[in-house]
Amino acid sequence: MTNKWISFIKFALVGVLNTLIDFVVYALLTTIGVNYILAQWISYSAGILNSYVMNRKWTFERKEKSSKREVISFVIVNLITLSLTSFLLTVLYNKWGVALLLSKLLITIVSVGINFIGTKLFVFTTKKKEGFIYDDKKSSYSSRRFRNSIFASDKSAAQRNAANCR
Repeated sequence: MTNKWISFIKFALVGVLNTLIDFVVYALLTTIGVNYILAQWISYSAGILNSYVMNRKWTFERKEKSSKREVISFVIVNLITLSLTSFLLTVLYNKWGVALLLSKLLITIVSVGINFIGTKLFVFTTKKKEGFIYDDKKSSYSSRRFRNSIFASDKSAAQRNAANCR
């Protein structure tokens, strides 16, 4: 089995736990009368807290300290997912008359795909090495140096970096 599939399976297992947390909190909040959109935001937030910790440590096996970029990227991906799911929840429940918990289940299925792609592409993807951002699996040292030489502030620095790539 390839690493991509193993990562996806781990992500899905963490997602099951996140979904349970999300659903339990959502059901409790809506049962006591909290507005369904507010309940969605609170319950989703509870799930993503678990998601960040478990996906970082287990799914994507990060051992280094969390970076500001990683946390901000994680929050942005989840805010996009949350906004989309809130919109879909409103459409399914208010516009189409689908039962509330069934609507929640359907949007949860959609959110897993969106979240995996966003998390894989934008959150747990790169690391810093020697001042360059790179992906171990897709980039060699010389191609990183060459790409970074393009953005050098002066011509001589770009020439030195390009020469070092040869």
